[in-house]
Formats: sequence, structure tokens, C-alpha cells
Amino acid sequence: MGRGENGADSAHLGPYRRGACAVVAAMTKQEFIERMKQACIVARQKGADFNEPVVTAQGALESSWGNSGLCVKANNLFGIKAGKSWTGPTLELPTREWSKKKGWYNTTAKWRVYPSWNECIVDYSRLLARLKWYRDTFNVRHDPDRFLQAILPSDEEPGWATDPRYAQKIRNVAREIERLGGPKWEVGQ
Repeated sequence: MGRGENGADSAHLGPYRRGACAVVAAMTKQEFIERMKQACIVARQKGADFNEPVVTAQGALESSWGNSGLCVKANNLFGIKAGKSWTGPTLELPTREWSKKKGWYNTTAKWRVYPSWNECIVDYSRLLARLKWYRDTFNVRHDPDRFLQAILPSDEEPGWATDPRYAQKIRNVAREIERLGGPKWEVGQ
């Protein structure tokens, strides 16, 4: 059997979800963790610098464990939008955002498309290095709590997610990942 469009081995007959034209096997959490581990290895070989437990938890949360339309169609694990400086391919999809003024609201956004998960992780690392509001991430990359705090928005600067409960959601997913054998949420990772 070959690989599906999200890269999952189609020989696995786990839970199914119905696509527009075919039944596609959903990636399991264990498959996600293993694929993410391999993507992190390759991304590091390409020079990416990040905290693996946070990146794995972010990827799981943002991509619904590798099963979101954005991840399946665009290998975009983290919900990275295509801003004005992005010259690569894009995909337009609906999203929910949160702001202090509006609360939760629906909108459509352009998202970056990547050839692979490891390229998405490499780009994530480049964004952290390039954008001034993430400048503290590299000094604390071996401490998941401090790394997560460094990517969150503050009153003065934007951050990774608009959801005011994002940090707690990431920590909850990270605990599940750890229970399933993924990277441990501890200093030194």
C-alpha cells in the first residue's frame, strides 16, 4: 500500500473520516508522534532550532494530530499564515480567531503550504529567529515552560495564538503525548 496525501501509511486501517471523494484513514495519535519525531530529526539536520516537546504539542493541537485539512492538504502543522512576505504556495481556508474586542469570530485566512512536515518545522524555527517578539525563544529552548511562554502574546507584542487558553491547551496535549511515549516536558529537551 502507498502513502496517503498526508503521508500516513495507508496500510493502517485506524479510524476513518470521509473525504469528498474517498474514505481516508485518520492518523492515530501514536502515528502522529512517531512521524513528528522523524520530522524533528530531519528539521534539526537542516538547522532548525526549537523545543521538541512544545513543537510536538503545538503540532498536535494545531493540526488535530495531523488530521486537519490544513495539515493534510498543506503539511502546515502550526497554522502558519501566509503574510505579505511569503512567496511560496498558499491555501485559503476558514479559521476561528479571538480578540479582546470581538471575542471569538470566524474568518478566512491564507495559509502557507509546505512540501513536508520537516520543512514546516524548519520554517517555524526561521519565523522564531526572524520576528523580534520571539527573540527570547532561543535563550530558553531547553525549557518547555519558558519556551512556551516566550511564544505567547503579551500586552506589548503579538504571539503565536490568539486563544487566551492556548498555553493550558498546549500543556494538556503535552501530557497526553508524554503518556503515549512522546517527548517529555522537562528542562533539557
